Amino acid sequence: MKALVTGASGCLGRALVCDLLAHGWEVRTTARNRVDLPGFIAADLIHDDLTPLVKGVDAVFHCAALSAGWGSPQDFAATNVTATERLLQAARNAGTGRFIFASTPSLYANGMDRFNLAEDAALPSRALSPYAETKRRAENIVLANNDENMRCTAIRPRAIYGRHDRTLMPRLQNVMQRGFVPMIAGGNAQIDLTHRSDAARGMRLAANGPGGRVWNITSGEVFSFRHITDLVAHHGGYRVRRILIPYKMAYLLAGFAENRALRKGSSEPTLTRQAVVSLGRSMTLDISAAHKDLGYQPAVRLAQGLAECFE
Repeated sequence: MKALVTGASGCLGRALVCDLLAHGWEVRTTARNRVDLPGFIAADLIHDDLTPLVKGVDAVFHCAALSAGWGSPQDFAATNVTATERLLQAARNAGTGRFIFASTPSLYANGMDRFNLAEDAALPSRALSPYAETKRRAENIVLANNDENMRCTAIRPRAIYGRHDRTLMPRLQNVMQRGFVPMIAGGNAQIDLTHRSDAARGMRLAANGPGGRVWNITSGEVFSFRHITDLVAHHGGYRVRRILIPYKMAYLLAGFAENRALRKGSSEPTLTRQAVVSLGRSMTLDISAAHKDLGYQPAVRLAQGLAECFE
């Protein structure tokens, strides 16, 4: 079997490349920046001819995305929606039999605590961020393309971390290195994480799952944000002071920071409204469907997975 992995330089993409190779797949890769990966082909998914990427592949694993808590809605739409539409069409034209999409549980977020969410849980009428909104649109497009010629599936992996993570743990470590960590709503929000290898396994298994379906993927453990920061501080040897911030205050401060960054044309602020919701409101996922349909079983516990973040 031959696979194309987009976003192959990212945390999930790299883990998926290793997982596929270990299971006998031949792999072709692409990413925004040139990297030393098997079968690498440089390509801009928004503008380039994608025929060379998909020619002769049996499955496309689409991990590429603009994943951030803040930014231009146009950039999110181009990267997360337009690129997905173009890749789907190119894969169909090439006769690719499977298309597997890396979606996100962010589309469940509604600003409230939500527990044990199954894949059919109600989604908010309006997404809380351009990222969640465009990933939701892209997921719908992918699943709507499922037919007898191309099996289309998706996974919603929660908070991926591990080696090559450039988002979750590095940001938390950067804050801790300053000697403090904000505890939004007391740090009591319940969060389930997903080690990169568990997410990659879930994505590979989804290639053989029933078409038109999406599955939640986590590592099967739930922790409070406070407990996660304690573990990170222990592994990193950080001595940090907890700063308690009420949820509403944090949300207002994040909105102010985003507006200021927008006016000045600066980069993503340290605190965004998406981050406040993610760290200040509980969200846990039900992964029983992945167990049943895919035979998915988490393999990496948080204490083990965190260790590689500090290697």
